[in-house]
Amino acid sequence: MPHAAYQTRLARLARRLGGGRGGFRLGKRTTSNLFRYAGGRRAARRTVSLAAFNHVLDLDRGSRVLEVEGLCTYAQVVAHTLPRGFLPAVTPELKHITVGGAVVGIGIESSGFRHGFVHDGLLEVDVLLPDGAVVTCTPDNEHADLLRGLPNSYGTLGYILRAKIRLIPARARVRVTNTRHHDAAAYLDALREAADNGKQDFLEGLFYSADEFYLTSGAFTDGGGGAVDIHREIYYKKLRGDAAFDLKTEDYIFRYDPDWFWNVPEGGVYRLFRKYAPRAMRSSAFYNRYTLYKNRAQKILGIKPDTSREKLIQDWEVPWRHAEEFTRFALRNVDLQGQPWVALPIRPQTAATCYPAAAGELLFNVGCYCLTERPKADVDFHYTRLLDEKCFALSGIKMLYSSTFLSPDEFAKIYNGAAARKLKQKYDPNNLAPSLYEKTVGAK
Repeated sequence: MPHAAYQTRLARLARRLGGGRGGFRLGKRTTSNLFRYAGGRRAARRTVSLAAFNHVLDLDRGSRVLEVEGLCTYAQVVAHTLPRGFLPAVTPELKHITVGGAVVGIGIESSGFRHGFVHDGLLEVDVLLPDGAVVTCTPDNEHADLLRGLPNSYGTLGYILRAKIRLIPARARVRVTNTRHHDAAAYLDALREAADNGKQDFLEGLFYSADEFYLTSGAFTDGGGGAVDIHREIYYKKLRGDAAFDLKTEDYIFRYDPDWFWNVPEGGVYRLFRKYAPRAMRSSAFYNRYTLYKNRAQKILGIKPDTSREKLIQDWEVPWRHAEEFTRFALRNVDLQGQPWVALPIRPQTAATCYPAAAGELLFNVGCYCLTERPKADVDFHYTRLLDEKCFALSGIKMLYSSTFLSPDEFAKIYNGAAARKLKQKYDPNNLAPSLYEKTVGAK
């Protein structure tokens, strides 16, 4: 029955698209996870809503495969799979991220040292191409090149309508163990050793300064006794020292969602908000919408935006051999004013065309998700430019959900431009959707 309903939704979509006129952009109900600071004017293209494609279709216990529609959020996915003893191999930590969005936009998580990126668990996918046609991609059919090309494509090759993704066994709770390190080299050695020995199910770190680093591991357990309530306590604050505690597995997976990492202030009215607000309001989706509406209201009222702070919502990845150099550079040159950096080991399982990270090579991911005091340098997005330059100089790559300022030639060199153009010519020969450079750097 779920598959019949999916076919009905496909037929309705085909009628709305009007026989393949193409030239449309995605409309959806979920909030955006794009944080591009500036960009060009969007080309005039009609909006097509794919919001109806948000259902779980099937879970095959024997093969550990979930079939799901592209606009299904990970909150929906976890609610369906976890009571049955499974999770996606890589589950992003913000509830309102969609399955399709995590594939085309590069999804990561603390299981990445074992399972790579979100797209490494992608087994089959239906894609709505820019001309309105729908194709099915598998690793060994005539559209296998599109399956490999979807990661980091951001809708420029099409939108995911249906996907089969790999699952892993899961248990009721996660035992979190956190240890402090006082030196970058020793910390990274310990993180590398933990990633290589594979004894844990989850692995990540936070660091604050040149002598304050934390390594956090997580292991599935059936647990017993009390568990930390992340809707009442601030998760990352519990990691400011050696610690061991249990979380419900769903709470561990979405541990940064209630406080949108560390972007919700801690004192005053916010303390009351944490204590008494409905849980539906304690989510990154709510904060995202609130920020969007506030910015729109300020614009209408003519209130000038605060330019004293720089938005720094970014993820960079460098080969592990450069992890220490990049870490020390970030700490030396960027002041996050007491907010943490996130460290994550990731070992890609496949080679994605538009996100050329070598399969099997351990990468060091560094993320920061905050506003920080604007430096004296009279350059827009100074810190972003500085860290981008260092990352690329170290043979690294960065996620394009946020801004970068590369030239077309630099972009093509880093993001496999020749192969990306080949895919574009095959699946969007009439350029009905923007190129990857136009979409991500030009924000079109």
